[in-house]
Amino acid sequence: MRTLLFAPETFNLAETTRMIEVAKECQSQANCIFMGYSRKFATFIEKEGFEFRYLTPHLTDTDITNIMNFDQMKSIKIPFTYDLLKMRIENELQLIEELNPNGIIIGSTMSLLISARVKKVPLIYVKPYAYSRAHVEGPLFMEKSNPYLKKMVKSFILKLKWLPKDIKKLIKEFGVEAQFTYSIDVMSADLNCITTPELLTKNPDLPSDSIYVGPIFANDEEIPIQLQDLLETSIKPLIYCSMGSSANRQLIFELLWNFDTLPVEVISPMKSYLTEEQIAQLPKNVHLYDWLPAREVQSKVTACVLHGGEGTIQTASLTGKPFIGIGLQKEQEYNISCCVEYGNAIQIKKNKLKNQTVFQKNIEELLNNPIYEQQAKKLQQELKTIKGSFIAAKEIMEFLSV
Repeated sequence: MRTLLFAPETFNLAETTRMIEVAKECQSQANCIFMGYSRKFATFIEKEGFEFRYLTPHLTDTDITNIMNFDQMKSIKIPFTYDLLKMRIENELQLIEELNPNGIIIGSTMSLLISARVKKVPLIYVKPYAYSRAHVEGPLFMEKSNPYLKKMVKSFILKLKWLPKDIKKLIKEFGVEAQFTYSIDVMSADLNCITTPELLTKNPDLPSDSIYVGPIFANDEEIPIQLQDLLETSIKPLIYCSMGSSANRQLIFELLWNFDTLPVEVISPMKSYLTEEQIAQLPKNVHLYDWLPAREVQSKVTACVLHGGEGTIQTASLTGKPFIGIGLQKEQEYNISCCVEYGNAIQIKKNKLKNQTVFQKNIEELLNNPIYEQQAKKLQQELKTIKGSFIAAKEIMEFLSV
């Protein structure tokens, strides 16, 4: 039986749950082992019966914040120092030596892009479409821009060979320079399983190392008892509001305050971000929770307000709910724009959140214009037959058999 090493960044819930679902589909044909540097969502892995290797150096809360800031382009500082990244690579090399895996499946685990290449283990990346080589080379990249500007930007991105100096130094030290010629291919693997559906990207021609697998979700869990009554008895529209792990305290407070005076009930799993003082100031129609099973709750609400992370957007799409998207980074803005184009979403720029009037007008438009719900239901029907975790597992096992 094959051995597969799954390595999401385990402080990222979406990455972790996606990997779990793929591993569950692979486990009849392979021994699936997980690794990570954070225990934040490791219990989800262990709950499903998978072994979890907790590697050092462990990620601190500050480390995680720095990684998120870099990911959201709030900082240009690489979140890993040379010493930390080298330590990760060396510990990964030891683990790979011990396990001798047939394949390594990653999320945004940067260090394994180097260590897997050193050990020449096939590397599979379960990833979104946005700003990948497939996206930049695709026909709709910068579709509405001036053709000359589009050509110039596309050429610049595809030919750029810049790398941060610490990463460049490590790549040279470990002798894997040939794998990192262009900047756009740094976060790429031997096989890239694209979770964004082709229906939304409108690009049938992916590079030879990429394949569509479609949305991947965790199984539904039970809704907390204290929320069930509200879902069953409310006569007002119900709004699910989540900004995922991308948001910050002030942004969440401002967003939730914007629901004041609206004739809706708001359900939000963002309690842990706020202080007790902030919670006390929120409108009475905002109901806070520490965590909620997103798919199960979204299936019972009227509409959503979301941050644009691919998993969150796809959950809304598969439950047939229209949504307002507030992108906190370029990838999220792209995800939202696909749905705006389809007709099941409205996009609000994050710098407009301080304008309560604009926000409330968009909520009213989403709830009162039937076209958004109609398109949401249409998209739900088109996506519901795609079994992303099954397709990903099938493609991974076939890839490793070649």
